[in-house]
Amino acid sequence: MHGMMRYLLVTLFPVRRPRLPYLLAGLVAAGLGLGAAGGYAGPDEAAVRPLTMGEMTRLQFRAQEVSQLYAGATAYVDSSVHPITSVIMNQRSDPLLAKHVAVSLVRHSNQLRLNSHLLLGMLLVENPNVNPRARSRVGAQGLMQVMPEHRGHYPCGTDLNDVDTNICYGAHVFRENLKESDGNVSSALLRYNGCVHGTNTPDCRRYPSWVYARADRVRSSSRPRAGTVRP
Repeated sequence: MHGMMRYLLVTLFPVRRPRLPYLLAGLVAAGLGLGAAGGYAGPDEAAVRPLTMGEMTRLQFRAQEVSQLYAGATAYVDSSVHPITSVIMNQRSDPLLAKHVAVSLVRHSNQLRLNSHLLLGMLLVENPNVNPRARSRVGAQGLMQVMPEHRGHYPCGTDLNDVDTNICYGAHVFRENLKESDGNVSSALLRYNGCVHGTNTPDCRRYPSWVYARADRVRSSSRPRAGTVRP
C-alpha cells in the first residue's frame, strides 16, 4: 500500500510530496518500538520501554492520516485518471499504455496548471493512433508531436519517444503558447499546431474545434448511459 501511495503522490500531487515520508517514518519508528516492546531485545541491547497511552494515541492518529491520504489519492485517480484512460482505450486497446499516458497528462497539467482534458484533446488530434513513436512528415515526434528543436529547452529529459518526456515537452510548449497568446486558448492551440503564419495541417484553422471536441470525450465518457444508475 505504501508503494502505491508514494507513486500516486509523487506523480499526481507533487506539492504535497514532502508530507508522506514524515508520516511513514513515524509509523516505521513506532512499529519498531512496538516490536521491541513485545519482549525481544538483542543480547547486548537494553529492553525498550512499552509505548505510553499518549504515544499509542499519536500512532493511531498518524495511521488514520495515512489512510485518509490513501483514500484521497484513490478518489483522485478515479475522478481524474480513469476517465482519460477510458477515452484513450477507445483509440488504442493497450491498458498499460493508456494508463501511462493518462497519468502523465494529469501529472503535467497539475504541475503547469493546465487542463488535462485539453491536453488529451491535443494528443488525440496530433496522434490519433496513440503511438509513442509516431513521426510526422515535418519531423514532429511522439504522442503530442513535439518538434525536436524543443529538446533541452525545458526540464523534461531528452528521449522524445518516452511517453512522460514527450508529454512534458508538449505541455511546456503549450503553456508558452498560452503566454504568447495572452491566455487565449484558441490562439494558443493555433500556435501549437503551427497555424499562425503557415499551414502545416490542411484546414488548420479548425484545429481548436477538433481539440475541443476530443477533450469533451472525457466528460461524455463520465456520463451514465441511458437506463443505468451510477452508484
